[in-house]
Amino acid sequence: MIYQSVSINGINMLKTYKMALKERHCVQPPEPKTLYQDIPGADGSLDLSTAISGHMVYSRRKITLNFGCGYEIDRWAGIFSEILRLFHGKNGKLIFDDDPDYYYYGRMTISKYSRVQTLGTFTITVDAEPYKYELYASDEDWLWDTFSFEHGVIREYKEIQVSGSYTLHIPGTERWVIPEIIVSRDMTVDFEGKAYALKAGTNKIYGIVIKDGEQKLTFRGTGTVTVSYRGGVL
Repeated sequence: MIYQSVSINGINMLKTYKMALKERHCVQPPEPKTLYQDIPGADGSLDLSTAISGHMVYSRRKITLNFGCGYEIDRWAGIFSEILRLFHGKNGKLIFDDDPDYYYYGRMTISKYSRVQTLGTFTITVDAEPYKYELYASDEDWLWDTFSFEHGVIREYKEIQVSGSYTLHIPGTERWVIPEIIVSRDMTVDFEGKAYALKAGTNKIYGIVIKDGEQKLTFRGTGTVTVSYRGGVL
């Protein structure tokens, strides 16, 4: 039998603790935040779900990790105390071995601990953010030994040389993001027909939102540009 595993904050539960997941389907989809306004004297109601944000937003999602494994009877107390110390009440970054290009992030609680002789089970429940995130942000270095060339996303938006003008094409994802833009010298950036001034250092322009689909940023000036962006999908 091939067991599914998950890494939590860099700890592979199967390799480190021999703890296998009992189910493969651990992640539930997030609930859309819907808003309907009743219209007196009219059929149905008015859907205002996207009226404020301009796009659908989601509640947090639930991830349930049911673990089972075997240890000598006199080791169980120490092992379980170590698991509590590492994860209970802590924020967790979860990477599943069958979805290695993304991670989930949320607050963890441990419950349902049960043991019969050498065999024990317990559950880690994660109150997770709605999106799963790309493993690498655009200003981070990749680890080539873990990068998937078939499904991984390569974003090279770090220390781009600008001399005159440079147009950066960003494939956006479902998660809308206001990116950080770091420039070495003052310059401007054009986005959706508007020009924005950038000061040397870190800039966050609230009129620049990377949405789903290809987005285009055109920088004008001289210096280097780094765009810090991490995509997310449901």
